Amino acid sequence: MMSLKSEVLIIYGSSKGRTARMAGVLAEELESAGIPFVLKNVFEVNPRELVEHSHFVLGCSTYGQGDLQRDFLEFERGMDDLDLSGIKAAVFGSGNSRYAYYAEAVDILEAKVKIQGARLICPSFRQDMMDEVPDGDEVRTWAAKLAAALAGEASS
Repeated sequence: MMSLKSEVLIIYGSSKGRTARMAGVLAEELESAGIPFVLKNVFEVNPRELVEHSHFVLGCSTYGQGDLQRDFLEFERGMDDLDLSGIKAAVFGSGNSRYAYYAEAVDILEAKVKIQGARLICPSFRQDMMDEVPDGDEVRTWAAKLAAALAGEASS
């Protein structure tokens, strides 16, 4: 078995910049905690890269009737034949609470990660774009909890 990269792979899909800003907050929190990471836009990543890392985080906004952000569509389909057993993951995203399928992209990616065998390291984060800002306290609090969970694993 090949050894996994210890850096956290953060992958985000962002059409209007909101999810990119959320990913940036997560990167800041990981950097503050001394946790190595690599931050990539989903269109720069092959899904197979997930199996090269011990931890990954997926960030995606929801569009239309509960759809993934357009750049994430092909990526998510590309995860179908991956074995993510033994890999730890987290998911975040934004949505509009005025829609019936609020932040459904988070649910879609969370289910996919679990089906492929990865384990969620902390509860997924959903941000309401109607009430919260992408670099606000809610995102920072979640990112700090994720950083603490990752740091706790590193020390155990």
